Amino acid sequence: MSAESPTTKQESLTVAFDGPVATLTLQHGSMNAIDDALLDALAGTFAMVETHSEVSVLRIRSERRVFSAGADLHLVAGRLESATGADEMRATVRRFREVYDHLAALPLVTIAEIEGHALGGGLELALACDIRIASYTAKLGLPETRVGLLPGAGGTQRLTRLCGEGIAARIILSGDLVGGREAERIGLVQWAFAAADFSRSAAEIVSRTAKLSAVAQKIAKNCIRLALHEQTRGAQAETEGIWTLMRSAETKERVHGFLRN
Repeated sequence: MSAESPTTKQESLTVAFDGPVATLTLQHGSMNAIDDALLDALAGTFAMVETHSEVSVLRIRSERRVFSAGADLHLVAGRLESATGADEMRATVRRFREVYDHLAALPLVTIAEIEGHALGGGLELALACDIRIASYTAKLGLPETRVGLLPGAGGTQRLTRLCGEGIAARIILSGDLVGGREAERIGLVQWAFAAADFSRSAAEIVSRTAKLSAVAQKIAKNCIRLALHEQTRGAQAETEGIWTLMRSAETKERVHGFLRN
């Protein structure tokens, strides 16, 4: 147990320490919609967890009925009304990427436990983790094209590297949502379990992982990352794509239409 703070509570999340395992629980509104406040809380938590030398595993889970519904569309809609909204949104996307890249680079084993839906920026948060575990009843997807946007927080890059171009095109270009069992079949998650078995099975995986050599895991994780190094041009294309779409009348219409329904 951490000598400094067994449990850290914030408005958007809590972090509990138990030996080599840190558990980050999302609790931001009813849907864990990701806005500036939650991004700041995540950034601070990743930096804080990194200072705990005894921690080798970071679990990310939710106490809401969803893992995360993604970026807060009210934030996007507000930016659409501003003359500087596209520039502001580009800065926000860069902030998303900065926070998620920090998560991906943590010298820990990171595990996303997806018991509810993980959509858009919520799935991109999970994609930045090393391991994803889903419930059969969860739905996973990157449906940004439904509102005239694209998954700009690493989604086009990480999903393509993880599942291949065909699966990435299916999920991103058609807005398809997949269940937990299908997500395991296509390699989007590494394990999927029936809802009744999810908590126990996920806990067993976390416990087993935490018993392994932290030093070996750290070195192995770096080797895996080097084998599939993110392409800079692809990341830049995501960011610039968001900027272009934020200036589109169609995007404005789709975002506001979605919020009205």
